Amino acid sequence: MKIGKPQKHGYLIFMIAVLIAVGVFIAKQSAGRFDFEARQYPEGFRDLILNSGASRRDLTSWPLVGLKPGSADQDPEPVTDICKALFSDPADPTVGPIGAKVTIVEFFDYQCPYCRVVSEFLDEVQAEDPRVRLVFKEWPIFGSGSELAARAALAAAQQGQYLQFHKILMRARGIPNEASIRNAANKVGIDPDRLLVELQSSKFDGVIRRNSQLAKQLGLIGTPSFVIGRTIVEGAITRNQLEKLIDLEARSPAIALCQDLS
Repeated sequence: MKIGKPQKHGYLIFMIAVLIAVGVFIAKQSAGRFDFEARQYPEGFRDLILNSGASRRDLTSWPLVGLKPGSADQDPEPVTDICKALFSDPADPTVGPIGAKVTIVEFFDYQCPYCRVVSEFLDEVQAEDPRVRLVFKEWPIFGSGSELAARAALAAAQQGQYLQFHKILMRARGIPNEASIRNAANKVGIDPDRLLVELQSSKFDGVIRRNSQLAKQLGLIGTPSFVIGRTIVEGAITRNQLEKLIDLEARSPAIALCQDLS
């Protein structure tokens, strides 16, 4: 039996619709598929192989960010308890419940363009998902302006204004300086003169050094870098990827290395 023109036309439309549906299905499957690589250190963690961008600087000439060449404390003690250093350092600003199913640790710099991209949705994801807690690791790898911003943010955290202050600095353009710090302080209702004095405190030296040492031990070479549950991600993860990874981590067993974490 020959297929008439109307029937043939309908058949072609049907086949095109099938091909489109198959293409959409494959695209969705590909978007949700991740490539992981197990890590020998820390035990139980893994890397997500990501092809997105990251902001990097050559850290080999400055072993630990925050330690100027010639510093007497050039080689601080290595981090021995990786889990506590990552997930429960009391000096780190955090957002979300302590007992959250998935903790996201972000290492970032205020001059990192990819960090700005991620910051547009990171706190929204946490606010919309009660399973998620954020830990902010100030890691200023792009010089004195970045370190100034990191110190100011940590000082703002002590006045209970970290997240809003952090968002303002992330959206600012140019190298962070005294003027941009004053502007951010005024917007969140912090005394800028007091903040500029407090950010010079030596107590913030230790925070930045610990973060830098931890990043070094984890082998991180750029920002943004994340530890999402047991998965380490270097680069600008998309919102869709982040949400899918959170779902995976929420269903995963606890990291054996971190089971005793209080």
